[in-house]
Amino acid sequence: MNVEEIKQLHKEILWPTVRIRAVGAWGSGTIIYSEPDVEGKCRTYIISCYHVVEGNIKVEKKWDPSVGMEVKKEIRSPVEVELFYYEPPKFSHAKGIAGSYRADIVAYDADQDVVLLELDRVKRLDEAFLCWLFPREKIEGEIHIFDEVYAVGAAMGHEPIATKGTITFMDEVIDNYEYWMSTAQIIFGNSGGAVFRFSNERERYEFIGVPARVAVSIQGFSTSPITHMGFFVPISRIYKVLEKNHYEFIFDSSKTYEQCRAEREKADAVARKLFMAKFGEVDEREEPAEKSEYNLGTKPDYYQQIGELEKITVKDETLLKNI
Repeated sequence: MNVEEIKQLHKEILWPTVRIRAVGAWGSGTIIYSEPDVEGKCRTYIISCYHVVEGNIKVEKKWDPSVGMEVKKEIRSPVEVELFYYEPPKFSHAKGIAGSYRADIVAYDADQDVVLLELDRVKRLDEAFLCWLFPREKIEGEIHIFDEVYAVGAAMGHEPIATKGTITFMDEVIDNYEYWMSTAQIIFGNSGGAVFRFSNERERYEFIGVPARVAVSIQGFSTSPITHMGFFVPISRIYKVLEKNHYEFIFDSSKTYEQCRAEREKADAVARKLFMAKFGEVDEREEPAEKSEYNLGTKPDYYQQIGELEKITVKDETLLKNI
């Protein structure tokens, strides 16, 4: 591998990878977008796994006087995101943290184990910190088993490291959702990071998924991770989550941040209207005999903190763990 190839790997797979510190957990993330809106404020987004930040999302039951009943309200606390700096010409040496920022949880899908974070930063990030997303229209025709890939993440809370492997399976179904498997070794802390594949056609490394789980073998009273059997959320599902939450501008240049924000506000208004239509107005002075509950964002109970066993059994004595 020559110097130019090493530089390209650093820029396109290492620099976009960040370390995330959340409540009771750490993990990884990947910077997928950084552009200013019409008012000049930079909008920078990071994709990661929901289970990395789920400790920062709480659902509390509170009385809502506007509807006259007790509702479940979601409270999201920010996470900490760390970027790293690799100084030329010695690209192989991490020189430390390039910046530590707060990031808000702006969208997530707990079932699909995907979360979108917005970095609290005014200025646009340098292009060196942004990854290339694999083109949505090319997924079916270009990605195959035996393709060479790199998995990148803050394994065990370390600065981002990369491991090399191949795609080995693309039809794994976990909790009713599709996952892809690769032999690029991953371990706890890799969750939320990235899997990259080189495109000969576009001559660049492109983001194709998010490492989320690793197979585990039971040995007596202990478990051992099978690090070369890592499962990642495929890019096809990432696109669907972004689209569902009206963040299409991240991957579709025909959409703007302002247009998508208007769509999100419209969706919120419709949800509120449906809620009011269902439960109606209630006199605030009198508490109803039976309080109804409106869930604004609970999380499924089968997701565990990093390091705990998933409640899924596959292939005899093999289990899956969040990483």
